[in-house]
Amino acid sequence: MELVGKIFQTLEISQLAFLQMALVVVLVFILSATLVRPILSTFQERERRTTLPVEESKAFLADAEVKTAKYEESLRKAAAEALAGKRRKMEESGRAERKRIEGVLEESNRRVEEMKARIDVEKEETAKALRAEVSRLAVEIAGKVLGRPVA
Repeated sequence: MELVGKIFQTLEISQLAFLQMALVVVLVFILSATLVRPILSTFQERERRTTLPVEESKAFLADAEVKTAKYEESLRKAAAEALAGKRRKMEESGRAERKRIEGVLEESNRRVEEMKARIDVEKEETAKALRAEVSRLAVEIAGKVLGRPVA
């Protein structure tokens, strides 16, 4: 303690100043414990209360964007599937229509061939009938020209 007293005398510090410094240090600890720490904890609580909802809202927005992207992708897939289904149905109906047309075409070709065959038969029968008629008319005309029946 004597050494401390000599240092104080050399620096011209009285015991009252030392007491004042000690009081300041004690007041700093007391104010720190009673005022500064509660204020700092209040500030930290405010910070936590303001940043937590902001972070939660950012997370919700990110989740909403992911869900929106998935929804849009599913819409694109559904539209593509619907378009593919429509194309398949159109192709199927086109094939069915072509088959029906081919069937009608075959039927009409068959009927045309039958008619051609019938026409050829009728033509032959008519040609035979005309030949017989020509022969009969020739005999009749010859009989009239000669004035007597020709056999």
